[in-house]
Amino acid sequence: MQAEVLTLTFSAIQGKRGKNIITAVSAVFLIIGLLLTLLGAALLIKEVTNNADVFVGVDIGYGDEKDVYIIAEAISGYANLIILGSLNVTTDTAKLTRVCDYLYQKGFHFIVYVGFAKNGYTPPRGPDPQFFTRAASKWEDKFLGVYIFDEVGGKLMDGSHSIDITAADNYLEAATIYTHHLNFSLGNVSQYYEPANFTLFTSDYALYWYDYLSGYDVVFGEFVGNQSRQLTVALCRGAAKALDKNWGIMITWSYQQDPFLEDAGQLFLDMVLAYENGAKYIVVFNSPGEFPAMTEFGTLAPEHFEAIKRFWNYVSTAPKVEKYPSRTAYVLPRDYVRFSRSTR
Repeated sequence: MQAEVLTLTFSAIQGKRGKNIITAVSAVFLIIGLLLTLLGAALLIKEVTNNADVFVGVDIGYGDEKDVYIIAEAISGYANLIILGSLNVTTDTAKLTRVCDYLYQKGFHFIVYVGFAKNGYTPPRGPDPQFFTRAASKWEDKFLGVYIFDEVGGKLMDGSHSIDITAADNYLEAATIYTHHLNFSLGNVSQYYEPANFTLFTSDYALYWYDYLSGYDVVFGEFVGNQSRQLTVALCRGAAKALDKNWGIMITWSYQQDPFLEDAGQLFLDMVLAYENGAKYIVVFNSPGEFPAMTEFGTLAPEHFEAIKRFWNYVSTAPKVEKYPSRTAYVLPRDYVRFSRSTR
């Protein structure tokens, strides 16, 4: 049957218009070949870059508008997330809008930081009340949500936060005071920005479970100082898993002075550790403009960008770990927290 079809085809092109038909057939095959090539390239690109369930990027914690553009250009092509963490940007609605437009056009996902009110509960330090309502429609799924406050649990543990649980008679009462106070604060911010409906993010180095109970949708456990990475992952992931939430890792300072961040080799290993343990968000903290800049980028150095790029390529080929076999479990009293000063 196939031979007959071929015979008929070649017989048909022997006629008066054979030359034109051959040209047309060649053009068709050329177009088909081109389409297949483009499809193959698209599939290849998808294979290399499309880990849509993993967000990799930088938290630009300080600096100004120009610093966002510098960092975004530096990681363009091997990161898909930027946290706009500087109040210099997020409290200026016009500036924030320009930055978000730019990130959207570059294909980045982004999260916007909002800080505590200077006095009382409102207004919070962030953009105007209508900003997030517009954001959801203007930037669609590239706008991931709002990073509200910062390290509330860790600062409580260090005694540097306004929430006071020292009068509590037991763990349960201490947990209730903490979650009630934080939930109330988050509620005030959400009401200020109504009718926006956004995902709530924060990062912390303690009390992840209670952060979730207070109202956060996503908590980034921090790799900070010499604290155990494995313990951070276990506590943050465990809380998220039990409460059906998402979680991530924020890699922040290892030192309180130059060079601040860990070296590039350790940064890569920490990113891999977070990824292989199932983190949905893997973010590196940067602070341009606030401290003596190590480079034009801030506390991030060129070798750190190379580590992020190396990790991005690793994610493109490494299989996602889906199961986490548990061999050890710790049974503690209800609401138990071991209060000790952080090494941060």
